[in-house]
Amino acid sequence: MTQEEQAGIIGLSLIDNQLRIVEGVKQLPNEFEVTQLAQGRVRQPFNFDVFADKNMPRRFAEDISRLYETQDFKVKDVAFSLDSRMVFVKKISVDAQLEPDLLKDQIKWEVGQFTVSPVKDYIVDFENLNSNTNGSLSSMLVVVVRKKIVKFLKELFKHTDLRLKVIDVDVFSAQRALQLNYEYNIEDKICLLSIEENKIYLSILKGKSFFLTYDVPLQDEKGVELSIESTARLISKELRRIILDNQLGKGVEDLSDIFLYGDAVEDGLLEELQNSYDVHIDKANPFRKIKLPARIKEDEAVQSRFERYMVPIGAALRGIE
Repeated sequence: MTQEEQAGIIGLSLIDNQLRIVEGVKQLPNEFEVTQLAQGRVRQPFNFDVFADKNMPRRFAEDISRLYETQDFKVKDVAFSLDSRMVFVKKISVDAQLEPDLLKDQIKWEVGQFTVSPVKDYIVDFENLNSNTNGSLSSMLVVVVRKKIVKFLKELFKHTDLRLKVIDVDVFSAQRALQLNYEYNIEDKICLLSIEENKIYLSILKGKSFFLTYDVPLQDEKGVELSIESTARLISKELRRIILDNQLGKGVEDLSDIFLYGDAVEDGLLEELQNSYDVHIDKANPFRKIKLPARIKEDEAVQSRFERYMVPIGAALRGIE
């Protein structure tokens, strides 16, 4: 096994039919180097429909292996970032004095209130955000995914030469990539907007801590796809509502920064938002503080759309934690 195989990781994202692979190596505690990357498409969109077909794991494995083999990848361990539409992400307040066993029972009960199937059909993970300062309540970040999705991914990678090491969620992958590349203080409020063909997913960080996520509808009430202007108005409307509801300020300009990332970030949408508010709004750059080989630095296709690599970069960072 080579040194790169020992220390490296593959970050892999699969959203709809867009597949991206990033290979990287951790050099120092806060230093990450990308050694290779590739992008492509899969034959079947990765959505809930695929889990009912027993042939789909092999089909996706073939598509991933085909893209992997087009480049000189060396690493076998994979951190896979799951589309946030396939998970529940909730922030729940619980009694801060609960013992571990009682806390698990409380979380399980809370999960049962918003899931459509029995709790036994899900994998539940949670962590204490330590965001409540009054001492009586703890804010818990709860992530819930169906067991059949995890089973599908494990079966998929059995049909490849790769090893599935960890499963992340795209919204957390993007936040992790942002945290590595940008500096913030504890009072800053940062908004990340994931812009894909079929979804807009909004998340907010306070300093370097998770605060919330929200799925923004991309069609109007009649099911018509929104224009750039209408999409900008929708984002503005939802941002104002979230800011007010969560006492983050009085309006959008109380945010420190807004970053856009994903496959469908259009210059027109970016400009529309930039012209609407006196706040820093830009595309998120996952390569800002990451070492890149010369061939990637000089690749115009990569550098002109760097925001598309936020998720696989963040997944790779998760894989080497």
